[in-house]
Parts: sequence; C-alpha cells; structure tokens
Amino acid sequence: MHVRRFCTRVLVCALVSGVASAAHADIVVFQNTPNNGWFVPFNSGNADTVLYGDSGWLGNTGGTFTLTRIEFGFASQNGLLDGTTDIKFTLNDGSPSGLVFGSGAELYSDTITDVDLTAGASPTYFTVGFDLPNIETLGGFNNVGWSIGLENYSFDGDFGFQSSTASGQSVGFYTNNASFYNGSSWSLFAFSGDSETGVANFVTTIYAVPEPATGGLLAIGLMLVARHKSRRAA
Repeated sequence: MHVRRFCTRVLVCALVSGVASAAHADIVVFQNTPNNGWFVPFNSGNADTVLYGDSGWLGNTGGTFTLTRIEFGFASQNGLLDGTTDIKFTLNDGSPSGLVFGSGAELYSDTITDVDLTAGASPTYFTVGFDLPNIETLGGFNNVGWSIGLENYSFDGDFGFQSSTASGQSVGFYTNNASFYNGSSWSLFAFSGDSETGVANFVTTIYAVPEPATGGLLAIGLMLVARHKSRRAA
C-alpha cells in the first residue's frame, strides 16, 4: 500500500512539473537550416523600393497556432565599410504576394532600427528576431508568410538572406516559391527548377505557445493530487 501511494505521488509530481516547465517555454513550429548558401538582393540602389518575402505551412492540426516570435537568418556581403539599416518585417496570412497559399492579409508589422551590417567579400551570417504579440493563425494548414523591407540603408555592400534546401526544412513545411515586390506589383520566383536546391527557402524560425493539450495534462495531474489527498484523509 505504501508503495502504491509513493508511486502515485511521484507520477503526479512529474506531471505537474512537466506542465509547469512547458508553460514557460515556447515551441518551434517552423524551422530550416542554412545549408543552401545565401541570397543578397538588397543594395543601395533598390533598398528603398523592393521587398522580398517567403511563406510556408505550420501544419494541419485541426486548430490554430498562437505565434510569439520569428527569427530570420540574414547575410551581408561585399561592403568595403561596415554599415547599418533599419529592417521592416511584416507577417501575413500566407504569401505576402497574395498570389498563392493564403490571402496575403497583413497580420502584424514591426521595424528594428540600426541593425549592423559587416563589411567583407565573404558573407557574414547573423540572426535578427522579432517578438510577436500572440498572433493567431487562421487554421487549416495554418498558412503564414512574411516580407522584409529596408529603410535608411547605409551600407556600400549587399544584404539578404541565408538559404535552405528542401531537405533542410526540419519543422513545418516550406513552399516552392519566394515572393518579390518591385515597387508596384508582386511576383513569385524560385532559384531554379531543381527540387532540392532550387527552392527559394529563406532561413526562418517561428515560435508559438505550447499546444492546448498540455492544459489537459495539467488537469489530470491536479485530479490525481486531489484523489490522492482524499484517500490519505480517509
């Protein structure tokens, strides 16, 4: 009998402890790796005009995701002197182009100022993250997209994205086409027709709050605690 009570208490503590830890840690719902080189289309001649974007799916879970943060793998190259730029990010329902995978409706936008860009002939990789105020996806395959634009570009080199192959996608699902805004209209593009390296898959990590299912686990844990206390009292 003592053994049974001890095992019950340990199980309950493990359940409650596990849920408490999960409640404070966001989960990754989209992620790829920088294994396909870099793409640096921004320069001083176009930085005030063009936008580049990408999109993907978080998965069909029968529900939605509440997004809390997005991080981008960027690259700078060919500058003779270090510089800076402001980076404007926009989150969309699917591709920002509105041409495929979602409506393209804007969900959130933010700008980080004075981002350092490093000079050098070889590319310099770095990551910039944007916190999201609990943006909820619309369900289904949970299409998401994003675009990057620049302001106050003060750099004599090129700026852009780290890129991933098709098999470099570890969480979520990439799309075959990235998007480009030339100042008046959107279009879609890929690097080439190669199914592995030709996808314009920009390096991105997206975080969300833990799935609601953990709340059910907490309820089970609390129920076991109450039941155990009741049996001990009896």
